[in-house]
Amino acid sequence: MSNKDEMIGGVLAGRYELVAHIEEGRFGEFWAAKDLKKGEEVAVKLLKPELFSDPEAFKRFEREAELLSELRHPNLLRVVDHGRTPTDVPFVITEYLRGRLLSEDISDLSMSVDEVTNVAAQIAAVLYAAHREGIVHRGINPDAIFLCQVYGDKHHVKVLDFGLAHLDEMYGGEQLTQVGQRLGQVEYMAPEYIEHFVLNAKTDLYSLGILIFEMLCGQPPFVGRQRDVMMKQIKEKPWAPSELSEKQVPPWLDRLVGDLLAKDPDERPESALQVSKALYARQWPLA
Repeated sequence: MSNKDEMIGGVLAGRYELVAHIEEGRFGEFWAAKDLKKGEEVAVKLLKPELFSDPEAFKRFEREAELLSELRHPNLLRVVDHGRTPTDVPFVITEYLRGRLLSEDISDLSMSVDEVTNVAAQIAAVLYAAHREGIVHRGINPDAIFLCQVYGDKHHVKVLDFGLAHLDEMYGGEQLTQVGQRLGQVEYMAPEYIEHFVLNAKTDLYSLGILIFEMLCGQPPFVGRQRDVMMKQIKEKPWAPSELSEKQVPPWLDRLVGDLLAKDPDERPESALQVSKALYARQWPLA
């Protein structure tokens, strides 16, 4: 019997019973569980203890978990609870989702321009809600976006891993910084993060621009060796999506992606709200 088999039936915080191990992820183990108090399905993330080798890391994680548990948005993965196991392993309890990762839809090139616009608008809306509370995602990419079917919409967005993405920076960060590396997926990194470690709302907007480009074209604008991609993020202007996509990308969407991917953060849209409004306006134009 594996250690995971032995964990089935275990109860966290006297309330959350582990039912089945789902997968190993970047931040730890993902489990299906049951809230014994409410009788509802929930999801459990048992986080890697080494992510919290810096004492400040767990304090920061707790602060953001508290903020996220109070933040209500239809496109935000709802945080139910958080804490530590008796063996001092940090955990997060969230709502249980059924659906698929955005990366699956990108890989089969199945999304129409309207569907891309719909997904991007929802992501921008939840980014704005988080940014207002001072929370930056830091890790927007196709595996951080979950798609559910809600009331006939098969592209209802849930943004994952708020409050967790910053742990990548802390996990072994001192050693990695010494050799000039950045943690995370370089294909989605803003130039100012690569050069100066700047992370804020504008870096999230840059990552959103990369994601929209990828939804339209099937891959990010810059791919290849890590060092080469980092240099291109800093120096090269990407092609317009319409020049590479097999979809009929309208000029306004080319312009929006270009604005989001501006090398200078001050030249990007002012806020995620501005981006969300621009995208929603194209979905439901005034008569």
